Amino acid sequence: MIAKTSTKYMIMGKNMNIMEQIENYLVYLITECSLSVTIHPKERESLITFSRLMRFNIHDNPYCTFVKSNTDGQKRCLLCQDRVFMKCKETETAFVGTCHAGVREYVYPFCKDGKVLGFVSVGGYQDTSGIERAEKCAEKFSYPKENLKKSYSLLKEQIPDKKRIDTLLFPLISMIELAYTRQKENEAGENLITEICRYLRQNYALDLTTESVCKKFYCSRSYLSHTFKTGTGKSFRDYLNEIRIDHAKRLLKYSALSVREIAFSVGFSDQNYFSGVFKRTTGLSPLAYRKNTKRKE
Repeated sequence: MIAKTSTKYMIMGKNMNIMEQIENYLVYLITECSLSVTIHPKERESLITFSRLMRFNIHDNPYCTFVKSNTDGQKRCLLCQDRVFMKCKETETAFVGTCHAGVREYVYPFCKDGKVLGFVSVGGYQDTSGIERAEKCAEKFSYPKENLKKSYSLLKEQIPDKKRIDTLLFPLISMIELAYTRQKENEAGENLITEICRYLRQNYALDLTTESVCKKFYCSRSYLSHTFKTGTGKSFRDYLNEIRIDHAKRLLKYSALSVREIAFSVGFSDQNYFSGVFKRTTGLSPLAYRKNTKRKE
């Protein structure tokens, strides 16, 4: 059954492009196979950064969302991802690991011409040392210990058999590597926007402005605005707000933080402005969104 389903997604090229095939197969793995799958490209790789696949870049389970609910916790998770990437470069094969917060996961590198370009994670599982690591996180980042441990208990207890995951991930890794093989060389402007997009995803909680980003990347405001719009299809501010609202939605759903606390934690200095942007983006106020998601559960 698995082989037939996987093959189905590999032969749909006549009707859709490779990126759409990858996106559909990811949805299949998440919804039909109940796997928490995320993609983590290398810093300068724009193929995934500029596509709809970036929505699969974040671990959005309640525990990971809790751990990343403040800037220090988020930075620690990003540092952990960098270390995973370094291990991928060393091994170039799939492996099982446990993150700093105690979440166990399978890691599958994807490559082009023998060079590791990123990795796919299948995670969200408890580890034998998980509670101990969760307690250390609570102490280090000043989280309520019992709340963090409760969130940890929501992770899946049993990690799947690796043979099953190998079978399911083979088509995904193959399609990603094929997409990179077909990719044309990026222009200089695209490379710059790739770096800026990554910077925004990592530092969205900071007080970021067009001026501060231009200063960091040594470009003019007009050049950034034009190149950013061309590369992403969005303005700098809309792109940044979209990242912030995505994180805010997870915090509204999985945390007990107030709207004011969430607004500040995702980078908005004004609660009313945050609420306005949130409603324009989702069609609901933050409180209505929280109430609606709780009702669905």
